[in-house]
Amino acid sequence: MTDTARFVLGIIGIVGGVLCAIADLLLDIKGPDNKKLGKMGVIDSAWERMAHFRFVLSGILAMFAVPMYSCGFISLMQMDGNYAISAMIIRIIFLCGAMGGFMIHIFLCLQPTIYQVIMKKGDQELAEEVINSIFRQIYVPFFTLYTMLVIIPAIAVMTFIIKGALPLPLWCILLNPVIFQIVGFVLRATKLKIFIDAPSCCAASLGLAAYGVLAVLLSCN
Repeated sequence: MTDTARFVLGIIGIVGGVLCAIADLLLDIKGPDNKKLGKMGVIDSAWERMAHFRFVLSGILAMFAVPMYSCGFISLMQMDGNYAISAMIIRIIFLCGAMGGFMIHIFLCLQPTIYQVIMKKGDQELAEEVINSIFRQIYVPFFTLYTMLVIIPAIAVMTFIIKGALPLPLWCILLNPVIFQIVGFVLRATKLKIFIDAPSCCAASLGLAAYGVLAVLLSCN
């Protein structure tokens, strides 16, 4: 791959990751008064008062974001020599995670919509039963695809950087979804109102945008 192509795809990846982060914010910004409801704790009390257009727009943005942030990662993982096969395997894992990740995002956008419709009838028990049932149905694919999209590629990229297969500064191991998500969780753990929702709810998406940053840096070497 030429440096120009890697640079362009890297920029597309950055934009895609940012769009994905915006999609996450539309879905997950609930405010400090939100409470977890139900036995499984997967229902948010804020759903009932959130504007429906947010879930619709979130799904639309994710539709564009997924192929765009994938461009950044794919361009980063165009490697030759001894690492070519390993990079190809990681690309396949990432793409499977990305395609499934879009499905999961749409599912997460549907949950509050279903909750809102049932709660118009005032049936809290039915709402909880339906949401908990469909979450149990998607539980295994959810965490499997999250691992394929976020965790495995991040570990691979950090390993490639440390080994020198990706000629980037060592500090670049910080630019991935896992590190970003850890930072988000730490900020949320401070209990400060400003960090109740963001950046933890969109940290992984910003980490996906960071793959585009790495591709741009690589193209400039």
